[in-house]
Amino acid sequence: MIIPLTPVRFLEYAEKIFKDKEGVVCEGERFTYGEFCRRTRKVSNALKSLGIQKGDRVAYLGYNCHRLLELFYAPPVIGAILEPLNIRLAAKDFEYIISESTPRVLFLDKDFVPVIDSIRAKIPSVKHFLALEKNPGLPGWIQGTYEELLEGSSAERSYPLGEYPFDEDDPAEIFYTSGTTGNPKGVMMTHRNLYLHALCAMSMMTVRETDIQIHLIPLFHVNGWGTPHYLLAKGGKHIMVKRFDPVKTLEVLEKERVTRAFVIPTMVNSMLVVPNFKTFNLTSVKEILIGGAPPPRGMSERVEEAFGCIAHSGFGMTETCPLIVLPELSEDLDPEEYRHRRHDTWGRPLPGVEFRLVDPNGKDLSWDGKSVGELLVRGDMVMKGYYRQPEETGKTLEGGWYHTGDLCAVEPDGQLIVKDRKKDIIISGGENISSLEIEQVLYGHPSVLECAVIGKNDEKWGEVPLAFVVLREGYRVTPEEFIQYARENMAHFKAPREVKILKEFPKGGTGKILKSVLRDRYRSK
Repeated sequence: MIIPLTPVRFLEYAEKIFKDKEGVVCEGERFTYGEFCRRTRKVSNALKSLGIQKGDRVAYLGYNCHRLLELFYAPPVIGAILEPLNIRLAAKDFEYIISESTPRVLFLDKDFVPVIDSIRAKIPSVKHFLALEKNPGLPGWIQGTYEELLEGSSAERSYPLGEYPFDEDDPAEIFYTSGTTGNPKGVMMTHRNLYLHALCAMSMMTVRETDIQIHLIPLFHVNGWGTPHYLLAKGGKHIMVKRFDPVKTLEVLEKERVTRAFVIPTMVNSMLVVPNFKTFNLTSVKEILIGGAPPPRGMSERVEEAFGCIAHSGFGMTETCPLIVLPELSEDLDPEEYRHRRHDTWGRPLPGVEFRLVDPNGKDLSWDGKSVGELLVRGDMVMKGYYRQPEETGKTLEGGWYHTGDLCAVEPDGQLIVKDRKKDIIISGGENISSLEIEQVLYGHPSVLECAVIGKNDEKWGEVPLAFVVLREGYRVTPEEFIQYARENMAHFKAPREVKILKEFPKGGTGKILKSVLRDRYRSK
């Protein structure tokens, strides 16, 4: 029997098996899975009434909320494509993305009405501008709201069970990259990609019906790390948080008895320095995954001590839906191996994922934990391609392998160790210096809240390491002290030649530090 592989089947499963179970909590609103699925069906049918057909794009510009979670399913149910937009982009980026992808419907939060109004005349493909919520003062070109769209719409299936109006290789989602090295690229994720990504992730990472997961990572970022699919498939509870705030997050963790959280390193730093952190009851938390950027050395250990749970990393990117690496963890493991998998590596390739490690000439390198090369990936979750960019697609998927641009080592049993991005390697006097290695050393200094390292142009050496540091509150440390600290903890030629103290870093939509902006500002100064 051959049935199309699609995340829509997760929705069908949840609405039958978990219909009476509370599934979504969002800013005071609570929905059972039955209610969530009925709302999703209503939105899907309402989109059809607007003329949305197979292959049409439906864009969303707003924060995390239950409506975005519903839209992970509503357009794909009818063969349309969800296109969440990064809220941190500028007007010119929105204009470029919308002009290329030509969505017919745009749902938007009131906060983004001004920026869309400024480019509205340049995005004629959008026929329906719909606000997420009813608010006073909305302009006349807003044609209604999300909730008004649901009113009067049917919650019935629009086709018989299993007779899907799409193929499994049709795109279900388009996520645009942040465009830090050029124009943003639209990553097409197919129904098959998303379905198998969820199954492969669940095969490595235990997901339970009793899980209560807080959504701190913006769902417009790389498929929400897959949680809209595999958590729903297992009947876990989604806790939606509109914006990350460290104190509010700790309050929600305590109130909702959250068991699992996915975070980026900057979120961890923000929570751990909350003055009354120890007054919160966080005993429900069982697992924290730190991703989005390589965590500083020792961060997983600090999180485990502070939260009393296990903490580990994972690895992936937009083009792979995103997860391709997770540690397989069991308390039955040898204690040192259990620690090693959580704290020293990013994990193993998921079932269905294949790795190659190659040198600059494309020659395969040994999996010995020491040889460093570019990671190439092949698997069921690798994207269909970049939307309307066949040349970029061909280059990135050359030879039938996705070229990640990440420099890694792989241990004999497949454990991945990320060394750096190819573009972040500093070549100084012919020596390759890892910016990540320097950052890991600097994070060992008690005064460092955040840091980043880039290569600065140098007449003699070609490039030299330039470090940037944001200090923890109450600390005063000079750049010279940081340089000395680095020289005491690593080879002198790798230590930064210059350190700049900043008040804050430029960051992307998830809070990730934008090294591209730092290079533009400081590389040639």
